[in-house]
Parts: sequence; structure tokens; C-alpha cells
Amino acid sequence: MSVMQPFWKYHGLGNDFVLVDRRGQSNFTPERTREVCNRHTGIGADGILALMIAPGGLPMMRVFNADGSVADMCGNGLRCFVRWLVEDMNFSEKDVRVIKTDAGEQYCEAVVSPEGLVSAVKVNLGTALFAGEVKITAGGKEYLGDDLFLANPHFVISRGPEADELASFGPLLSVHEQFPRDTNVEWISVVDSRHANVQVYERGCGITQACGTGAAAAAAVAVRQGHLEADCDLVVTQPGGKLIYRVDSATGHVFMTGPATRVFTGEYEF
Repeated sequence: MSVMQPFWKYHGLGNDFVLVDRRGQSNFTPERTREVCNRHTGIGADGILALMIAPGGLPMMRVFNADGSVADMCGNGLRCFVRWLVEDMNFSEKDVRVIKTDAGEQYCEAVVSPEGLVSAVKVNLGTALFAGEVKITAGGKEYLGDDLFLANPHFVISRGPEADELASFGPLLSVHEQFPRDTNVEWISVVDSRHANVQVYERGCGITQACGTGAAAAAAVAVRQGHLEADCDLVVTQPGGKLIYRVDSATGHVFMTGPATRVFTGEYEF
């Protein structure tokens, strides 16, 4: 039975989410997720972030994409989730250091002011798992890119997108048979050794203002290719703004730092 329940709306560089406490409750059905995320008849969002408790007591973030599918993880969403837990759900800084996701445990650090407000969140996204460079054809066009997993599956194209390419070819590439679980598709244009521009077609969401794991994957590829530097702060600009990444050469871990913004709160019949 549907009941009125509090929710919070957050965004990370324009990548927006509905956050809701689902501890002790069932998952969202694909149909219900699509209803909630509908921008005309629902709350409107790129996805729902649901708080659950994993075995062992860790807080768990379950990500439901706007199309009803379930994502392994979401970088922008995780920053929103951590700020929400600290500021709105009475979790301590210590409580949010490890967040369980469907991509495994994520290690986080909330940058908290003396007033208890979270100004930024740092996340260790783990190591990029490279499957190699692949060549595929979609819509009669040939693409060469890197296939990898970093919290989510990614296909990184090492050039800037052509006009309308995200809208026209992103949907085809994202569900290509090369990727059995579908994939995020990233286009990266390197400005210099510490700066790059990235645009993403995100599986289950489409074109978004920003994708935290997508920009991380693109940065990891560029570092691997020698176009961006390892072991230093890298500024990655997306349509929604800038995120800071660092690729550790010793461990291969990719670190992300960025903001999360509360938009509004309310009640909804979930």
C-alpha cells in the first residue's frame, strides 16, 4: 500500500535525485520509479537514492535510474547521499565513512563545517578495471573507445563529441551488444595535462548535466594514455560544473571530490 513519506531533492552539478529512507521497506518497482522521476507528473529526477541497511549495519545506497533500472553506483548521487545522511538523517561523519552500494563498499569523507554543514564530499571510487580498447559500429558509424568498469560500466571515447552526437548515438552505444549490462558512454576532450572536458550519455538516464563515475572513468583512461597526469588534482568540467579527480599511480585508485546541493523537501505517496 502506498503511503505518504518524506523525501529530499538533491543534485550534484545538476545531476538530480530524490532521496528517501527505505529502511525496512521493499525496493521500488520499475513502474514506480518511472512515476516518481517523471518531470511532468512526479517529483522529477535522474534517479532515486534509497537508504537501506546492509548486513553488518552499514548504510546502503540503492540507485534506481529514471527508466526503472537499477545502477551499480552513482558518483554524484553518493555525494548527495552522504550530505543527506549527515545533515538530514542524523548520521555522524564516522557513520558515513563506508557506504555499501551494489558496486561494493565506497569510502567517503564528508568535509563538515563547525556548523555541521557538508561543503564537499571526497570519495575513493576504487580501481578502474580495463577490459581493453574495442571498436564497434552503431548507426552506421564506427567508434573506437576503452571498455572499463569503475563503479559502473563505461565506454570512453577519447575525443570531444560532434554536434548532436550524444543525442543521436549515445542511446545506440549505451545498449550496444558489446555491453551485456549496457554502459555509460563518455566523450573526453583533454585541455592540458590537468584539465579536461567530459560529456556523458548515462545508461538508464540519458544525457545528464554531470556523471561522477563517468568523468572518473574518462580521467582514468586519459591518465592511462598519458594525456592527464597521475598523482595530482585534475579538474574535469562537465555541462553542470567542475569536479576534482586524482588517480593514484601506486594503487590505481581514483578519487573524486565535489559538492552536493539540497534543492527542496516534501512528502510523496511512495
